[in-house]
Amino acid sequence: MFSIADTDGAMFERLRPRLKAISCRIVGSEAEAEDIVQDCFLKWRLAEQRALATPAAWLTTVVQHQSIDRLRKRARDAATAHAAMELAAGAAAETPEEGLLRRAELGEALARLLACLSPSERLAVVLHDVFECEHAEIAARLGIKTASARQHLARARRRLREDEAPPGEKLCRELLRRFQAAINGLDVPSMIMLLGDEQPVSVLAPRRVQTCANDASYALMLAA
Repeated sequence: MFSIADTDGAMFERLRPRLKAISCRIVGSEAEAEDIVQDCFLKWRLAEQRALATPAAWLTTVVQHQSIDRLRKRARDAATAHAAMELAAGAAAETPEEGLLRRAELGEALARLLACLSPSERLAVVLHDVFECEHAEIAARLGIKTASARQHLARARRRLREDEAPPGEKLCRELLRRFQAAINGLDVPSMIMLLGDEQPVSVLAPRRVQTCANDASYALMLAA
């Protein structure tokens, strides 16, 4: 269609109304559509224009993708804001009894992770389902391939479904406190350290008050 580079932007300006209309149909906002088209223009200026067989089709695809990304971001932002409001309201209205129940439920969830899953599996499910990390990011964090990260997540979910019996042991308070802090702070490195192979503290609560944190009688409830 066009054999030379659009150095003065004339071709883009001819297509701008069409691109804006496409974006507006997707995002439902003229102002946002204008921003998206302008972002598209910047990408167009940086593109290898002479290598494009159909520049108009390329620009249409870019605008469509950016518009869809804008919708996804809008949905994520709305969900995050809603969750934050719910958490704030729940924290303000939480009674001591509700706080104890929440900690008990968190402790049971952590105990099941430690009892049922391998380190890679428990990290895969927590990073994906709690921290909302993508498979590629999980793979990079664990030093594995993306396909392996997907497999760890699938196995973790299957094992958690198959083993529904709650663990009989009680976790130590320090481990539970650190687990809660990592979740509250979205602290991925701390969570990886906590759920990985090396456990800096015993995962089980002491059976006797006199027992110290480094006593050999503490069992580690790590997955095989």
